[in-house]
Amino acid sequence: MKHVLLIILILLMGVPGYHLVAQTFKGISPELKLVIENSISSKNPMLIGQYFKGVPYLSNRLSKSNPEKMYYSFSDFDCVTYVENVLALYYSEGANAKFIENLINIRYTDTVSYENRNHYLTKGLQKMVALNMLSPINNPFNSKLIQKNVNYLSKHVSSHHINMARIINIEKSISQKNIYYFDSTKDLKINDLIQNGDVIAFVSSRNDLDFQHVGFVHFKNNKKYILHASQEKKIVCISDVTIDQYILKNKKITGFQIYRPKI
Repeated sequence: MKHVLLIILILLMGVPGYHLVAQTFKGISPELKLVIENSISSKNPMLIGQYFKGVPYLSNRLSKSNPEKMYYSFSDFDCVTYVENVLALYYSEGANAKFIENLINIRYTDTVSYENRNHYLTKGLQKMVALNMLSPINNPFNSKLIQKNVNYLSKHVSSHHINMARIINIEKSISQKNIYYFDSTKDLKINDLIQNGDVIAFVSSRNDLDFQHVGFVHFKNNKKYILHASQEKKIVCISDVTIDQYILKNKKITGFQIYRPKI
């Protein structure tokens, strides 16, 4: 199996735009493969999500260089890479090559490069919907709409070796559309839409940013919590507070969107 994985990585490294470092991905362990198998048989991606509980939260781990190098790790996550990896593993069915393909397809619009990375969660969620991994869950009669002037990257990232015009065009495409969101689960029609294991994406209260955080809905004692890579706790964990309490105490969040894994 190690020889097969090495051949796959060498082949991918020969594809234009794919800058992989072989030792950064050592394959899916037998233990994790068993979790994936159980997750698929029970149609429950949350088993994979819970497998990583206790893994450290680390931000800014993706490549800062351009050309960009693909980053693989099961030993550290930020909130986005945690969700990316769980879904990429679930839909890989435990196959190393399929996991690599899934993660690249989720993280990038095209070949691996800084400009093609889905820096904004709007683009990442759209890509996972296009890949038939997620379905957006919405009730237009109970959701709110907001339009933003998204420009966080173009304001804060150095343009050295980056095609900033490409980044600005992406920001404009996000800004041109309304972002729907729910601000609470207290409405029974909204509450009933949400299922255990749904992806929950928290809309930022900032005008220049689309989303602030992302994780999975976790049911506990008939209440809805968040399974996530927590910046506050610095690990993958289940939140101490419910979704509504999390929104109330976090001034950086306006509301949330819900996406359902296709299982």
